[in-house]
Amino acid sequence: MSQGDPITDGHRQVYSSRTRQWLLAGGLLAVYLATVSFCWQVDPDTGMKPLPSDYLPIVIPGSIAILYLVWRAMKARIETTDRGIDLIRVVGHEYFPWSAIRDFEVLPSPSRRGYTVRLRQHNETLVIVRNEINLRPVRDLPERQRLAHVRALAFREVLEADRLSRLSPAGSPDATVS
Repeated sequence: MSQGDPITDGHRQVYSSRTRQWLLAGGLLAVYLATVSFCWQVDPDTGMKPLPSDYLPIVIPGSIAILYLVWRAMKARIETTDRGIDLIRVVGHEYFPWSAIRDFEVLPSPSRRGYTVRLRQHNETLVIVRNEINLRPVRDLPERQRLAHVRALAFREVLEADRLSRLSPAGSPDATVS
């Protein structure tokens, strides 16, 4: 499934990417394994190898926490309903009613290597919905940025169309046919 293809479930649409979920989970596991591997290294100053009683009280709770975060990474998605938009992230969950959202915007990412899709609320605050940063083609930075911009604009259009259809009287669940 591509980035902008929603799964429709009644009045709920789910925007998720299995690739993004696996990248989040894989990144968490890679960082965890890289750091926990230091537990088994010989101390360069003393030449001693740590005993399991030295690192297990830290590694076991850390492993449980990482497994929970990997599970949450596989649940990360964006959901829209008739009432608003849910941003379900690895750590955190944000809900915004449609009445609080003015529109969706595409802005350059802080690193200037890609673009972010953000929602603008009526009080002028911006909330990042999704980052679009292409890694390929590797050597051609302008082409990567162009592709990221195209994908971000396409996703913004999908979200904006979803928002407008839910705000229109014909799209609301309370609309009656006369």
